[in-house]
Amino acid sequence: MTEEERYFFDVRGYHLVENALNPDELKALNEIFDAQQAHLPGPRAGRARYLELINWGRPYRDLIDHPAVLPHLEEMLGEGLRLDHEYAEHMVAGGAGELHINGTPYSTMFHYHVAEGRIHCGLVAVVWALQDVPPGVGGFCCIPGSHKSSFAPPVSITCVGTPSPGVQQISCPAGSAIIFTEALRHGTLAWNAPTQRRSLFYKYSPRHVSWWGTYYDPEAYDYTDRQKKLLHAPYHSRTWQQAPGKGYVVSPS
Repeated sequence: MTEEERYFFDVRGYHLVENALNPDELKALNEIFDAQQAHLPGPRAGRARYLELINWGRPYRDLIDHPAVLPHLEEMLGEGLRLDHEYAEHMVAGGAGELHINGTPYSTMFHYHVAEGRIHCGLVAVVWALQDVPPGVGGFCCIPGSHKSSFAPPVSITCVGTPSPGVQQISCPAGSAIIFTEALRHGTLAWNAPTQRRSLFYKYSPRHVSWWGTYYDPEAYDYTDRQKKLLHAPYHSRTWQQAPGKGYVVSPS
């Protein structure tokens, strides 16, 4: 991250990478999403969640360590970060959700603090926008700076049916990525655009913790060595070794 990016991430709790995907990547992801959505029963309205995205094909697996976001994640979580879980959502109309999460420096998973000039985070999310998110249409929202709040927000703020002036929608063009600490108070505003909202959520944790509680099989697909490391179950740095030519394994010691 540049000094400016680091400063604003520390102040706001999120960082927007516009046009992180190239047109070919965006097209491939949307075509696969179309195919997956065709299997849904009934009309495609409201809001739906899809799990196990890395089983959808290589374009979705390539997001695991996408070069547009990985350097930012490494600065926030350290080089030993791991993919904790991933899912997708679509919204057609309505479907607002309350603001949730606010970490503390003492939370195992949802924490944020800076020490000795370095960011220390718990769970960090990357939201990939597969469709344009113009200003005022809804979708992802947050209270910038709330990752440092010392007080729980009142219900009048966390209920976003009638959002407080302090709740900010994050608009962005299709192909952008929003990176945010889960200590940030965030949620979803009602969607009111004529197009469908399509968002992919890839969530990363420090190497020694897990939030989702299930783990990936690094041998399930033809992953790169870097992807295998990111998919590993939680581990301590002293039990990790690289097996030459065989990806990564956990040491028995």
